[in-house]
Amino acid sequence: MRVLLVLFGALLLAGCGAKSNGPLRLFFLSSTRFTSGNRTAVGAADTLATSLYATTDTATDKSNRLTHFTATVTYSPRREPFAYPTQLNLFLNNLAPDAPLTFLDTTLTRGDFLYTPVFGTRTTVGTERWDFTAQDKNGNSSTRFFVLSVRRTDSLAVFNEYTLKLVVPATTTAARRFIDLKSGLALPAYTVVGGVPNPTLQNLTDMIVLPDGLRLASPDTLGALTRFSSARWPVANRSTTRFRLTTLAADGFNSAQAATDIQNQFTGTGRAYIRTLAKDQVYAFKALKPDKTTPVYGLIRVVSVPNGTSTVGLQLQIRTAKQPL
Repeated sequence: MRVLLVLFGALLLAGCGAKSNGPLRLFFLSSTRFTSGNRTAVGAADTLATSLYATTDTATDKSNRLTHFTATVTYSPRREPFAYPTQLNLFLNNLAPDAPLTFLDTTLTRGDFLYTPVFGTRTTVGTERWDFTAQDKNGNSSTRFFVLSVRRTDSLAVFNEYTLKLVVPATTTAARRFIDLKSGLALPAYTVVGGVPNPTLQNLTDMIVLPDGLRLASPDTLGALTRFSSARWPVANRSTTRFRLTTLAADGFNSAQAATDIQNQFTGTGRAYIRTLAKDQVYAFKALKPDKTTPVYGLIRVVSVPNGTSTVGLQLQIRTAKQPL
């Protein structure tokens, strides 16, 4: 009944990249809210949503059920910002896409399934391809995909900048509060520490927004601040990010553009936990790449904090220094 109520009044689309095998069907739901096809000129760090409905034949074979659903995204070229070399055309033509990231990988034991993810787009120039696949007990499968293209007019700048707009309180598993500061991905809990924990995304996560939207924490503090056990998020997969409150105002944030200007704002050892965010604060941070040794420096400006009335409770303007590949 829940699925029928959601689908009532919505248009089911075969969508982009329709590929089916057997009686299993996977549809995009069409509405002004949901992305259901390729899009160009998408903004950096835009918040989008899509909705898919999978159903399989359980009338002919009453034992048949959906068994598996996956959602993956592939960024091309790489999602993290980088400093462009002089011979730009030759370089870009030989730059391979990142390996696909798994956004959802879940087992099912039912005849239909509704999936409505909210996600943020990449923050750098390029494309991202979203693939969704459903499978059933009898070996049938169906796949849908769309491609989003992000364009920026400041691609040659020596820094990368984006703004995260996060809804709080972030108390559900779908709340986007696991942040990869290096690339700007804001991930939900079910993707990072869900029923099937994702070690790749755990290693990419640099910062967690705590549910009240007023506190930020490094993943290596999770044992003390949250209930994430080492079984769900092994200590070896927890990044070490450190923050330092600066004296910069908005003008100073905007003026810090060169890699050295950004890096020099981080001095000392920093802190792993920010207890109370306040509007207009500027923090410097030092994150590490998944190799756990290569540092990435950046700045966080607090644009807004939760006030109990805004639907976008926390807005963070983030600037990172680009590095050569």
